Amino acid sequence: MLTNNNDNTINTITAVATPPGVGAVAIIRISGPKTNSIIKKIFIPKKAKTTKKTPLKSHKMYYGTIIDENHQIIDEVMCVLMNKPHSYTCEDTAEIHCHGGLATVAAVLGTLLENGATLAQPGEFTKRAFLNGRIDLIQAEAVMELISAKNNLARRATLRKLAGGLSSKIKQARQQILLWLANIELSIDYPEHEEEASNLATIQQDCGVLLQTLTNLAATANIGNFIKTGVPTAIIGKPNVGKSSLMNAILQAERAIVTEIPGTTRDTLTENVSVRNIPIQLTDTAGIRQNKVDKVEQLGIDRSLALAESSELVLFVLDISEQLQPEDTAIMHLLQNQDNKKIILLNKADLPPKCEWENFNTSENPENPENSNKSNIFQNTPTIKISAKTGTGLNELYATIEKMFVSENIAIDDDIITKERDKLLLQTAISQLNTAMTEITQGVPEDIISISLRAAYIALGEILGETVADDIVDKIFAEFCVGK
Repeated sequence: MLTNNNDNTINTITAVATPPGVGAVAIIRISGPKTNSIIKKIFIPKKAKTTKKTPLKSHKMYYGTIIDENHQIIDEVMCVLMNKPHSYTCEDTAEIHCHGGLATVAAVLGTLLENGATLAQPGEFTKRAFLNGRIDLIQAEAVMELISAKNNLARRATLRKLAGGLSSKIKQARQQILLWLANIELSIDYPEHEEEASNLATIQQDCGVLLQTLTNLAATANIGNFIKTGVPTAIIGKPNVGKSSLMNAILQAERAIVTEIPGTTRDTLTENVSVRNIPIQLTDTAGIRQNKVDKVEQLGIDRSLALAESSELVLFVLDISEQLQPEDTAIMHLLQNQDNKKIILLNKADLPPKCEWENFNTSENPENPENSNKSNIFQNTPTIKISAKTGTGLNELYATIEKMFVSENIAIDDDIITKERDKLLLQTAISQLNTAMTEITQGVPEDIISISLRAAYIALGEILGETVADDIVDKIFAEFCVGK
């Protein structure tokens, strides 16, 4: 912990906290034991009773000037001191709000460095907050996730992590396991006090409840991944079924070019959009066909085929105003063995239908025996009539997507796992707890059972950062931006 070290061994760090570039205001942070002395040297408050000889009050914003070593004014600024431990890093901290010109920011930062500060490493402010015990590792990672949040759902989930909701659940689980370990140790060391220790049957019963809690939490990992990056979604179909029109309808913008000429879309087009609070990476693809295509269109088709396989969700578009075509059937057979979620969209519902689409997803089609064995390959796949032109059926599509990616047992505002590292550690803890339950059932000695319980305890501790190795901590914070 940084707080356990002598102040003389801790660098005073500084960095620009606002994005690079010209702006109205830039914020420069400084944190460490020399903060107050450096600010006293370079900042002169104006129109206030406070002078260079009177210390600035903590957590109060002052207007004044920054001066260089020759006492020349660099800029007019606002400055605030936040004395330890009541600061982001739990160290003496200050922020200087200066004008956002590149030369001005460089000059203010330069005078801080000349007076004893050093440039902060990526994420070093948050790392110090973590090492000084102000936040745990879950909350520290949430800081960077909040900065990079691309949608409202990601922002809300990250704010819950930052507020300690997820941390609280992990800490409660560790406390429960620690109690079991203590009782087992008591039973082993003092068998004459057996009444003071929980028997293994009670531990097994309570462990079942804890396992369910952790399993439910682990189930949120898929949602956590999607809310950060969006669900990779490909619109697939033969030419002229209305894929680009559907793309525009979902985006509510004329983003994709739409014409009646087959093969208009020759490359993929990807946009991010939220559907019922589910972030989607929506990709319009080139129409898939086999005959009469040039080299450029074939490259687009190849990309379409690759996306159909790699996307988490496929929107398979068919034209309801015409009979099922061989190209449609070929795409069906292409998609049927792919392990992803699919929705069949029967587009152009605003036009008179030319076939009995109600029979499309049945095992037999007496009106068209030739296609009866071809149309049943998507049994149990949602099939929705839509019109990309009028918007008919889009709300049903959005509701279906929401149901697919948000479990009925997981609310949007629940605590959600968003990091792969946390997911793997949680799975390790669950596995070790399951092992402990099996060992209890098999009558394994208590000291052996405690090994599995302790492994689960350690894994949960790594999520919080309480038992994590220094090199892993360094790697995590190296991904942060400078100034945070």
